[in-house]
Amino acid sequence: MTRFLLLAFVVGACRDSGHAGHAPPTVPVGSAARAPALGPPCAAQPFKHASPVPEASGAAWLTIGGKLSLVVVSDSGNDGAYAVIDPDSGVTVEQGKLPLGEAGEDLEGAAARGEQLVAITSSGWIRVWEHRDATRSFELVERAYPVGDATLSNKADGNRPATGEGMACGAKITNCGRNYEGLCLVDPAHRAGPCVGFAASKADGALYCLTDEDGELIAHHDLAIPITRPGALADCAFSDDGSLWAGSNLFDLANVYEVKGWSNPSTATVSLLAALGVGFPETLAVRGDMFYRMSDTGGSPSLMTKYRCTR
Repeated sequence: MTRFLLLAFVVGACRDSGHAGHAPPTVPVGSAARAPALGPPCAAQPFKHASPVPEASGAAWLTIGGKLSLVVVSDSGNDGAYAVIDPDSGVTVEQGKLPLGEAGEDLEGAAARGEQLVAITSSGWIRVWEHRDATRSFELVERAYPVGDATLSNKADGNRPATGEGMACGAKITNCGRNYEGLCLVDPAHRAGPCVGFAASKADGALYCLTDEDGELIAHHDLAIPITRPGALADCAFSDDGSLWAGSNLFDLANVYEVKGWSNPSTATVSLLAALGVGFPETLAVRGDMFYRMSDTGGSPSLMTKYRCTR
């Protein structure tokens, strides 16, 4: 079933009271334990319905021009396009293109690391930028590097679990290996255990723990938190209180899950919050009790939604 046929079938359900109305999907033996789903806890908030940024794929909280903002990045085919969005109103206040350097343009997840913007490609390569307020642009400040051994097949088969223990494939390949869709980094005040964040693998339906190795983010195959079925995981996000959230796409009815006990991936639990999103949701951002989702439906504009959730 294509992405657009799914839109017609599911979007109405995603908008209906914010509740999925079904049990979370079955996950493999040995995966994180699942707690019961809550009732419908989320209410849509006034927010601009779309941003001109094409194919929104990842979002990060950064201070731009003295104001906390959402920086949203596009995926392949858009030459590193980004937008800066006012999280209160949804107004797009800046647009541009990220310098890409020597790695590919398929930016699928984004997160803040201090005042830096960090993004991961579907093939598992990391790049880092800093915003220059004076020129209203981003500067690439580090070389690209893989999140682990780049030994996975370059075959673009991104909705099937990857084989082997490698964590990346070719720097300029799209949708290969673990087919990463999201990146989330916790602020230093809320760090616990070995993980400084997670990379969300669409192919595996799991979050992989990232550690800081001499300043580089390295993913660990043996420190994973299964979230949903292969092909459905879309993003992950840390809130400012250190809570961890994961969002799925329409292949899992746009669900948002809370991941408790993430500091120890082997005992973490995953519980359903609600079905949140519009279009084909990929991006997830969380701040306090506000949840933001943006849609990648293959072009511009990207649809947006904002919810206040009781948790």
